[in-house]
Amino acid sequence: MEELLQLEKDLSFISFDHEDAYHLGQMLVDKVNTQNLKPLRIRIVLNHDIVFQYLMNGKNGEEWLNRKQKTVEMFEYSSYYIWTCQETNHQYDKYLDDDSMAICGGGFPLIVNDEIIGCCIVSGLQHDQDHQIIVDCLKELKRKKEDL
Repeated sequence: MEELLQLEKDLSFISFDHEDAYHLGQMLVDKVNTQNLKPLRIRIVLNHDIVFQYLMNGKNGEEWLNRKQKTVEMFEYSSYYIWTCQETNHQYDKYLDDDSMAICGGGFPLIVNDEIIGCCIVSGLQHDQDHQIIVDCLKELKRKKEDL
């Protein structure tokens, strides 16, 4: 679990704006296409505004995006971290039957200067793969921003 918390710190940014959200969203779409993955629902939220959302062909509905977003916003950790805590010590039992929450991977906080300013949400793969594709794309985006 500590590794997941460290990952959130490692994938924080000095700045992150709407243009960055667009690039992150495009990276997610490109990764799905180049790796022939199943279609995804993608949402990026900054300061409670949806600044990027794309439902790939064959995807509809926003329920899982909403649920994962609420989980990240409520607990201020990745939804995969919340799932891991639940699996380890059952501390989120009371949320398992809450249809507005998602105790599974696929939601990741966007952190700027130690403050959560939004989140990236992905739904459509297995929940650990949803988490990993976000992590991979955030790593790539951070590398590109640092190279500027």
